[in-house]
Amino acid sequence: MSNPLEQLPDSGCGPVGSTPVFNCIVLFRRDEDTGAVSGHIANLHDCSAEASDERQLLIVLTRKFRDHLRKCAEAGTTPGLSTDEIVPAAGEQQRFIPIHL
Repeated sequence: MSNPLEQLPDSGCGPVGSTPVFNCIVLFRRDEDTGAVSGHIANLHDCSAEASDERQLLIVLTRKFRDHLRKCAEAGTTPGLSTDEIVPAAGEQQRFIPIHL
């Protein structure tokens, strides 16, 4: 079965092609007054969330990312992850999260 999803190269752990790994890139900012955080997946169009702290935000966004990848895999379509250069805006922080299906 071919895998139409755009995935990262094999990490060297386990047999070649055994575990698809995708790069989830999150940009977020903290509200100075409330401490809440808001962010979005920079390499996936229209996927954002808000949470009380960074950890909760990353949990929500990585679940959305994984769900998107699963739906694409089930449909046999590509996930349409952006390959454009990602530059955080002023005040934003960036996190790279490897996602295993």
